[in-house]
Amino acid sequence: EYLEESGEPVAFFSNLATSQEEIYNTDKKGDNYLLEVDEPLVIPTNTKVRFLITANDVIHSWWVPEIAVKRDAIPGFINEAWTRVPEEGIYRGQCTELCGAYHGFMPVEVHAVSRDEFDAWMAAKRGAAAAQTQLAMQTLSVDDLMDQGKAVYDSACLACHGAQGQGGIGNAIAGSAVVLGALSNHMAVVAKGVSGTAMQAFGGQLNDVEMAAVLTYQRNAFGNNTGDVVQPGDVTGMKNG
Repeated sequence: EYLEESGEPVAFFSNLATSQEEIYNTDKKGDNYLLEVDEPLVIPTNTKVRFLITANDVIHSWWVPEIAVKRDAIPGFINEAWTRVPEEGIYRGQCTELCGAYHGFMPVEVHAVSRDEFDAWMAAKRGAAAAQTQLAMQTLSVDDLMDQGKAVYDSACLACHGAQGQGGIGNAIAGSAVVLGALSNHMAVVAKGVSGTAMQAFGGQLNDVEMAAVLTYQRNAFGNNTGDVVQPGDVTGMKNG
């Protein structure tokens, strides 16, 4: 989350971008195997940048050696770091605190760009956020929800629940009593997670459109043919209810 830029706030979550095929050795590993993300952090060059670092589950450590930043991320505590990057480029790091089963799958990717490029990127992010706000007020087609739901599932759910919803570290989605049960309970599990398990809370990571899409997808993929269609407005209503 970019806290000190003027205008509408910009926030997003970064997920591992390395494919499952590379991880399971069915495809050639890329040059940045386990060191690439879908949404890199973007900062301007020749600018003093302040980082506020925390965690919401266990202790992690945010480390990018080439920009000289390493700080522990501790639940309930905020650590601070500063850097100034003189040269444009891509700087990679990773979590350096043994934090759990997916410790080795938590890369950090920072793109240092010119001030003009940073300002253009920020404007594009704000435009996309405004478009999502408008989209959340619309009624989306089943096809749109399923397409976006699959994209969210592949990014956020597949690693634990399997490409076919068969389960793994996480429970199976296919035939799941939670997924086939009451929508309110299904959403609560996705939004709030399950204490004492690897199921993390996604309520702060997914916007209402993404939440509606992934709920619709899970309830209608992998043989879960419930016919349920969840709209962003339904998610908003359940949150406010």
